[in-house]
Amino acid sequence: MATVLATVVIISFVAYQNEKKSLFRLTFQLNEVYADKIAETTNFIFKHMMNGLAITGESVSEDLTRSDLKDQLVRFQEGNSFYNSVFIVDKEGTLIVASNLPSAVGSKLASAGATQALREQRELVSEPYVSTVTNKLIVMVSAPLHDASGNYIGFIGGSIRLHETNIFQTVLGSVPNESDGSYAYVVSSKGVLLYHPDSGRIGEKVTENPVVSSVVSGLSGAKRIVNTRGVDMLASYAPIGSAGWGIVAQTPAESVLESAKRLIMSIMVYMLPALMLFVVVITILVRKLSEPLVKLTEFASMLSPTNSGADELPKIHGLNYEANELHKAFGRAVRHFRYQFDSLSQEAQTDPLTGLFNRRTMDKFIGSWIASGNPFSLLVMDLDHFKSVNDTYGHDVGDEVLKFLATSLRQLLKENNVICRFGGEEFIVLVPDERFDPAMEAAERIRKYMAETNGPTGGIVTLSIGAAHYPDSARSAEQLFRVADEALYRAKHQGRNRVEIAHAANDLAATN
Repeated sequence: MATVLATVVIISFVAYQNEKKSLFRLTFQLNEVYADKIAETTNFIFKHMMNGLAITGESVSEDLTRSDLKDQLVRFQEGNSFYNSVFIVDKEGTLIVASNLPSAVGSKLASAGATQALREQRELVSEPYVSTVTNKLIVMVSAPLHDASGNYIGFIGGSIRLHETNIFQTVLGSVPNESDGSYAYVVSSKGVLLYHPDSGRIGEKVTENPVVSSVVSGLSGAKRIVNTRGVDMLASYAPIGSAGWGIVAQTPAESVLESAKRLIMSIMVYMLPALMLFVVVITILVRKLSEPLVKLTEFASMLSPTNSGADELPKIHGLNYEANELHKAFGRAVRHFRYQFDSLSQEAQTDPLTGLFNRRTMDKFIGSWIASGNPFSLLVMDLDHFKSVNDTYGHDVGDEVLKFLATSLRQLLKENNVICRFGGEEFIVLVPDERFDPAMEAAERIRKYMAETNGPTGGIVTLSIGAAHYPDSARSAEQLFRVADEALYRAKHQGRNRVEIAHAANDLAATN
């Protein structure tokens, strides 16, 4: 009994540790993907805004006294709805013209944004500041103006009220606030909260948070930290380079640990019936084994000076038979216990629909290979227009398409290739080889087969594939998945039904 209980405790502890590591890694990845996408979108918006201002500024800088100058600014604002106001300021800081501030024309602007634009004389997104007129938190986007000789003559700018209805409120203000405590927030280049689910904290300076210190320095990554409110968080962060801002997406570590604890409780519940059956069997068999000893004890108790033992000694030759039966019963119990455990292990390692390995098993393969320094390739596959398959033919046919792809992968790939269903219509193939060519050949073979073979829908369902290699493309599992996903994203946006090779993680970092 002590051995069985110790085994249960050890198995539960190991399962808990592995599940915790897996959930932490997955949480970091999900938060990192969210932060990167929001940062990328915001960067694109700011660059588009500065480019629009620069083009308009180049047009109007030829003559700042022209009579239709205000009309041009009004038309520009109508075509760029992000701005609350568009204006031109000369090099002395005097407001020349504005789209909707006629009373301020001719006055000198003393706002933090105008002062910064005049000082730096470049395209920029100002540090957010509170307007003295509207008492609103404002950010100013500007582009410098130059005359025909290239001399600086002022700037064209546009003001945006951050917490009014606009594209930034939509992208940055609608941050997720999940039931598990996950949320995201945005900080300025000085570490001041610009967007946060708790509106009462907007304007609070949080530079003592190590994640905020990193992101305002232009760094991206993931880290487990204790935030300024004393909560243990799993945080991923990415900089918004064009503005110097940063976005942080984080999840309480406690909510992730609760998921791991629930898994262990499920394992215990599954094991309890087998354990109870084992206890009952053991109790019965031990009583059977003790019967010969009981008989001998009763016989010994009858011995006395007046009774020298004339009674016949009870037969106990059945003792060996009972010991054999105990051994057989114990063997049956262990086999039954092992069968249930193996069944649970099999369910935990495979996808119930396709029979392929699931994400947890894939993580174990990748972790083991990276720890051992074994090179391998990663193929990320996604069925094209799979939603339309479900919408047109129903989810039952959609499931048949997934099973058809799983069967095709088994037929087309080598035995040492690891095939996994990552989730939904996304599949992962791991090809252990120091060369990248075998993986590319396999990817093209799979893509071509799907593009030429009718599936359960009666027609063709194609694949898009992103391919990466460890360690050529990336130095860690997180980087490898990121560059492979980016390659898959390119394949989708370049027409689908194609294989795209990932860029090396170092090249991507240099580009950013």
